Amino acid sequence: MTMSADLHRKIAGLRILVVEDERLIALDVQDILEGWGCIAVGPVATVAAAISSIEKDCPDVAILDVQLSGETSEPIAEAFRARGRPFLVLTAYQQQHLTGALGNAPLFRKPVDEKSLRQGLTSVLSNVARS
Repeated sequence: MTMSADLHRKIAGLRILVVEDERLIALDVQDILEGWGCIAVGPVATVAAAISSIEKDCPDVAILDVQLSGETSEPIAEAFRARGRPFLVLTAYQQQHLTGALGNAPLFRKPVDEKSLRQGLTSVLSNVARS
């Protein structure tokens, strides 16, 4: 699926942290992002690795899975929110099951759908631009 030249200019070069503990899903998201000209940071599969990446690189945007091998990605969402950076959630959970910093985040369902992911990324970036 192709994207408009305007959208491509907006997202090309963005550094996007991919936080996902299911390797195949993580690689799929990474491939999609790189196909759009983005720089996929990670993927990482733990809260500690994600926090370290945020502290070192401070990526522009994050795509977060909710459950990471028994941990929740809520501390990652809080770290992004504290830095004024947008994130979206890619999970099998329903919105009503998300709490805290994840509770009102844009939610996208697994398995990853390229069109939905593109729309979600565009939406969170538009919301930041309006802030």
